[in-house]
Amino acid sequence: MLYPPRPVRKARRRPAAQSGFTIVELSVAVAIAGVLLVAAIALVQVVLRQTRTNDLVSSIPRTLTQIDKMYARATNFGTLDTQIAIGFGAFDGAFDITGPANARVATHRFGYRTLARRATSFRSADDGAAYAVMYAGIPRAACADVVTSAAASGVLGLIVAPETGVVGTPAFDEAQAEGLTIGMFDATRAAPPAGIRVKGTERNGALDVERMAGSNACGTNSDTVTIAMVNWK
Repeated sequence: MLYPPRPVRKARRRPAAQSGFTIVELSVAVAIAGVLLVAAIALVQVVLRQTRTNDLVSSIPRTLTQIDKMYARATNFGTLDTQIAIGFGAFDGAFDITGPANARVATHRFGYRTLARRATSFRSADDGAAYAVMYAGIPRAACADVVTSAAASGVLGLIVAPETGVVGTPAFDEAQAEGLTIGMFDATRAAPPAGIRVKGTERNGALDVERMAGSNACGTNSDTVTIAMVNWK
């Protein structure tokens, strides 16, 4: 028995497999990459800050020792200023020295100025028995490390002053360094101008952590601080 031919059915085309990424997948990938990039940048910044902090704190004893040595036979630090300190090498390889003669600038690893100045009335009028080395533009995040390391190295006095204006503009300047007196480092008396005392008159005196962490010192809301290291005869 013959059957009528059946119509031939055309094979259905299967939908092509989807290739590439969807918008959602791309968005997720970009978001993850962004988070990783931000984390990497933050980590690099932390490492750079710590490296610069280490360079700075390791240079502090060398700077102060060089100044003390140069004035060891003198009765005071009466001639000391930034240019004199640069001239006899108080600021070593941890600093960049730039500028013409008699107007040189010592720049520390955070990229801002370092100043040195005698204190003309430390114990009595015009005695010049002390000096301060001032580091401007120290990041708030590095403040505690710098202060504690300096205290451990034997610095007699420390002053921390928040920089409320332009970053790197010394909050504690050379004129104020000249006006330092021994009384300012007595815990029962007023703090030094534009700053706060965090270590007293004894070489092994304890660091005043409460003052150091206060809002007028390392606990400031300012991004940077000026830190002064003070030594005397």
